[in-house]
Amino acid sequence: MRYLLSVLVLTLASFSLSAQPDNWYFSITMGGCWPTGAFSNLNPADSGAGFATRGFALNLDATYPLGDHWGLKGMVVLNNNPLDRNGIGTMMEDRMKKLVPFTEAERDNLSLSVNSWMSNSLIFGPVYSLNFDNFSLDFQAMTGMHVTYLPNQKLLYKYSSGTWEYLQHNTNSTNVSLDLLVGTALRFKVTDKVQLKIAVDYQRAGSTTKYEEVKSTKIGTTITNNVLNSGHTYVPNEVVTGTIGFVYYL
Repeated sequence: MRYLLSVLVLTLASFSLSAQPDNWYFSITMGGCWPTGAFSNLNPADSGAGFATRGFALNLDATYPLGDHWGLKGMVVLNNNPLDRNGIGTMMEDRMKKLVPFTEAERDNLSLSVNSWMSNSLIFGPVYSLNFDNFSLDFQAMTGMHVTYLPNQKLLYKYSSGTWEYLQHNTNSTNVSLDLLVGTALRFKVTDKVQLKIAVDYQRAGSTTKYEEVKSTKIGTTITNNVLNSGHTYVPNEVVTGTIGFVYYL
């Protein structure tokens, strides 16, 4: 995340060195982030389900006008989508039962921990603006780098005697992929230097999560780890964001 913000700052600095003070503008907006497609799928029987629920979005961008209508934009996008614990927990339990069956009476021996889907994106692209007296309408198409911080889900089963444990967990914590974004925004004049901005964007990337299932056996002071299974799942990260904030002209 620090790397992405640093690149954006350098981009803004390069714009300011080559432009007049009132030639370019930047904005900050925040709002909701709604998962779509497989990313919002809550079906435990679908290995490609993302189990993502409604979350939060924060956008930071800078635009350098090339003329009356066209411009170049750089943007940092921060998204956070909590997971549906019931859905992902059931999927992981079903995977476990194929190798290590357990009864309902033994369910108290299970524990699940999981984080939210989080991502940072650094994207660039053209923006086309229709400018009127008191407002502007923007259309943009952008692409760049998408970094996903995976949910880091862990399912742990501790046998009551303490002689062995089962652990199902991620073996990677991040994933980097291509990011695609298209969207539109309305900018309403507040003052000569400030505008109110309302934006709607569709964003698509992808995440591969690698996992393994491990059984640890304890005999005396010796612990033996046996990898029972490993694999990966791919989930398209598709979201629609609706954000509101302000535009500042420099």
